[in-house]
Amino acid sequence: MLKKNARWLIPVGAALLCAAALLWCWTPADYISAGCQLSRNAAWISVDWTSYPVDAEAVRRLAESAAARRMTTLFPFASYIRQDGSFSPSYTHARAFVDTFRQYNQEIDLLAWIGLPLANERHIGVKGWVDLSSPETRRQVVAFVVQLVNEAGFDGVHLNAETVQNNDADFLLLLDEIRQAIGADKIISVAGSHWIPESINAIPVFTDFRWTGVYYREVAKRVDQIAVMLYDSQAFAPALYRLWVREEVRGLQRNLDGADVELLIGLSVSQEETPSHHPAVETLANGLAGVCAGKGEVSLTRGIAVYADWEFSAADQAVWLAWQR
Repeated sequence: MLKKNARWLIPVGAALLCAAALLWCWTPADYISAGCQLSRNAAWISVDWTSYPVDAEAVRRLAESAAARRMTTLFPFASYIRQDGSFSPSYTHARAFVDTFRQYNQEIDLLAWIGLPLANERHIGVKGWVDLSSPETRRQVVAFVVQLVNEAGFDGVHLNAETVQNNDADFLLLLDEIRQAIGADKIISVAGSHWIPESINAIPVFTDFRWTGVYYREVAKRVDQIAVMLYDSQAFAPALYRLWVREEVRGLQRNLDGADVELLIGLSVSQEETPSHHPAVETLANGLAGVCAGKGEVSLTRGIAVYADWEFSAADQAVWLAWQR
């Protein structure tokens, strides 16, 4: 009789567990809360700035817009390694761009964005060809970084190596070699992968697909800045994306606690629909809401990195200004 009377505990317990799960998952859409504003922001900007003759008036507008949006770093796309092993000559006007930009703003860091499409068969849809296990390939990359930074006057380099697997020792070696070559006074920035907990990484199908906290700390030892690309989440609902960003930010901050690195959260404003990126879901507003929910009162997150500035719309500007207010 006692067991029969106690059966009500099962549905009540299940309901309480569901309620607790829903409460934990709930991530509000608010991104205008006090204390959420960040002042060290960045943006990936177009190759047009370095590949075409400089339009001084356009550069002035860029400098003023970046300053107004509290940008402290810009990543102008400069070049990438082509399949024949050469670097694309899309940086022919980089020196003129840097010099012209400096006429209007001397405070914002300009980091040469270099693409390294790595050979990594595990990442479906990404067909790269750069093999960093080759000492000759690494020497080639290092030499190009030194040449570009010095000749064009960049403040440093931003490496977008897609896609670096977790525990990739060759990528760490490349970062060490770049640091030795360009010195401590130049900035080394990298685009970071999604963070994955060690418990998930232990599952065979997910092993080393994304970066764990251990690998993030190893990268952080070698660079000055990490811009984590928190988009291409495959989230199909706004609330799910906000939750995912919240947990990514929490995990990143927890694992990088004490690291001497500037952490930027990369959010997308791209309108391109792909299997992993749904523009109506991965909006700037949803991303900011996730960051606000995840960063906490004492935050290692220093700013937002916008991908990509050439798709930054009037609607995005309204969201940005409301967030910064």
